[in-house]
Amino acid sequence: MASEIKLLTAVVPCYNSAPYMERAVQGLLSGGGEMDILLVDDGSKDDTGKIADRLASEHPGVVRVIHQPNGGHGSGLNRGIETAQGLYFKVVDSDDRIDPEALNALLSLLRDHASPDRQADLVVHDYAYDREETHNVFSMTYESVMPQGRLFQWSECKRFGVSKQFLIHALVYRTALLREHDFRLPEHTFYEDNVYVYKPLPWTKNLLYLHQKVYGYNVGRAGQSVNEENLLKRLDQLTNMVTQMTTSWRKAQLDALPKPLETYMINNAASQIWSLSALHFIGYGDKGRALHETMWTKIEDFDPALYRALIRTPMGAMAHFKTKPGRWLVKSMYHLGHKIMKFG
Repeated sequence: MASEIKLLTAVVPCYNSAPYMERAVQGLLSGGGEMDILLVDDGSKDDTGKIADRLASEHPGVVRVIHQPNGGHGSGLNRGIETAQGLYFKVVDSDDRIDPEALNALLSLLRDHASPDRQADLVVHDYAYDREETHNVFSMTYESVMPQGRLFQWSECKRFGVSKQFLIHALVYRTALLREHDFRLPEHTFYEDNVYVYKPLPWTKNLLYLHQKVYGYNVGRAGQSVNEENLLKRLDQLTNMVTQMTTSWRKAQLDALPKPLETYMINNAASQIWSLSALHFIGYGDKGRALHETMWTKIEDFDPALYRALIRTPMGAMAHFKTKPGRWLVKSMYHLGHKIMKFG
């Protein structure tokens, strides 16, 4: 029987996900009645909708389904934020996996922080990269920069290096926080997760960290939006989303944040710009050149102080390279990083 108290809404945007979506749902079901699992069938043309309906009928009160015309990943997240029943909110992509033991540790932590005076605005947990059937080919942990076992604030964090950036897979937001700020994501586009990770962070005050790999992020599947071939095909969308992310906050607003968070925001923006610039340089025809120049122009027009801060960082400076040797260096580092992390 489902619990009346829903601790965690997990929204699972699904588009033609029939071959693999049940694995993601089965991992979430291990959380029991405290879970609110929302499957958003985003105009799928395969059996995704039928599978979602079956799962909802098999697990009433735990699994819900929304069928909608295709609106993209961001549209699914927007529906999730609007209709979430859980105190906390998490995004789970339909081709990824959830570790049952770690999920229950997360729910235990959320249960201990369910009362209004103990709620966290943001919960961070570790995650792993998977490749095909091999789990944990690379892991991301935050124990070196965040306290464990208690509520804390950004001022208590250590400095986030470039290697300690968040992806969407590491984050659990307080649902009411997103609603209080009327947070909505761009629809009908890819790569809006950059905005989801970056924009809400300055709204968060109280944090929790769980040193367990709750999430397994699948990389290398054919057709994924993060494959280099697809990144290059959708370079305009990626450029637009990274630009929107970066121009969410002005430098003066970042300066008012606790120092570890301010540093994180600048370094994260510079890191995303660096990765994007590598793709601009890889496909450095007229389109890549124009997108690269337009990105920097929009950032400078938005806030000259932010622009200067970004190009003063090591990664921002490299992303600003205009010489062929400089562009070659960025491309080489980008491909080396992907090889080390076994992305391809």
